[in-house]
Amino acid sequence: MAEKGKEGKPSLASLTLVVVLFGTLAVLVLLPLPIFNAVRDAEQRQLVAWLGHETDQWIMEQIFSLLETVNREVGHAFESAELSGNEKVDRWLMERAFAGTVWTHVILYRGGMLLMWTLFALPCILAAMADGHYRRQIAKASFSSQSPMLHKRGVDLAKLVGVSLVAWLFVPIYVSTWVAPLAIAGLSFAWWLWVANLQKRL
Repeated sequence: MAEKGKEGKPSLASLTLVVVLFGTLAVLVLLPLPIFNAVRDAEQRQLVAWLGHETDQWIMEQIFSLLETVNREVGHAFESAELSGNEKVDRWLMERAFAGTVWTHVILYRGGMLLMWTLFALPCILAAMADGHYRRQIAKASFSSQSPMLHKRGVDLAKLVGVSLVAWLFVPIYVSTWVAPLAIAGLSFAWWLWVANLQKRL
């Protein structure tokens, strides 16, 4: 019975996907265009103020081809779109399409920031996982058991940080760029906790 209940229960990934899809539709329909522009400008200004124009240029170089593709596809859609004849409806649709383009720029820029911080933190991430592995090996050699509770907490923390990162990538409001490095630090700690307390039967 317990196994049947688990099989019928939706996974965290599927729930996150549903929330992202329906949230995206709601945001595109409801939020005004100036909000997207303000978010993009504020986050870019903060990054430049903290890390300089070189960092901003590096991020833009990483996502330039994607930005170019998005702009080109939106331009083709505008050229081939048929007008409904209703000026207000056509203006609203054009504004929503442009808002979606700016929002896509925000998502890609945040993705570039996440990539940058991940590359910076990669040695620390690998060190944390290696330390967790060797702690587990030492515990096995000394016949001390790993904590299933700590293992579960590591798994839960990794899931929580992962969902938070997805939310940060897509949320259409200004959020400090500290989210990315803090999330990576949280993931490193979660993976360390997870690996260090892996049970012997796994």
